[in-house]
Amino acid sequence: MTQLLSKNDVGELCFIEKVCFGADAWNENMLSGEFDCGSVFLGIREKGKLVAYICARIVFDEADINNVAVLPEFRRQGLGSKLLEGLFEFCEKQNVFKFTLEVNENNLAAKKLYEKHGFEVGGQRKGYYHGENALIMWKR
Repeated sequence: MTQLLSKNDVGELCFIEKVCFGADAWNENMLSGEFDCGSVFLGIREKGKLVAYICARIVFDEADINNVAVLPEFRRQGLGSKLLEGLFEFCEKQNVFKFTLEVNENNLAAKKLYEKHGFEVGGQRKGYYHGENALIMWKR
């Protein structure tokens, strides 16, 4: 259900970013730069429209998950899980089995999703999200 995205999808990625993250959204240059750095983007489409995506930068044997975004009207349908599972499958083919991410410690839904998929808290970044703490989570 997930599909590999390309630079041609940057416009749709920008739209999702703005809806999901508002003032903190990545712009077109930032998204394009991630493609240039070798990050992988996987997405889910509904009726041809991109409605969710995940971005991870793979360095050697580790994937650093940068963004997971699902348009509000498509949340609570299991798309976050499908994105993570798609990334795990993609990474397995690349012999990548370690994952890390930061999540706002107050984002209970995201923490629950990550824990469901085997992530554990390994540290904290104080004030990472405009004064709110981030939890560093790992899956090995």
